[in-house]
Amino acid sequence: MKKQNLLLVIFSLFLFLIISSHARRLPQDQPSATAAADHDIMDLMGSEECHEKDEECLQRRMVAEAHLDYIYTQHQKP
Repeated sequence: MKKQNLLLVIFSLFLFLIISSHARRLPQDQPSATAAADHDIMDLMGSEECHEKDEECLQRRMVAEAHLDYIYTQHQKP
C-alpha cells in the first residue's frame, strides 16, 4: 500500500513538472499592450500633443475638448 502511494505521488509530481514546463511563456522584449492602448485612446479623444505652429492640430484638439465638455454637461441644469 505504501509503495502504491509513493508511486502515485511520484507520478503526480512528474506530470506536474511536464505540464508546467510546456506552459506558454510570455515574450519579455515586447512593449506592454496597455501603453499602446492608452496612446490610441488619447488620439481618439484628440489629446494629441500639438507643436507650436500646427493650427490644424490645435483646432482638432479644441473641437475635441468642446465636444467632451458638451457630452458631460448636456444633462445638467444651469
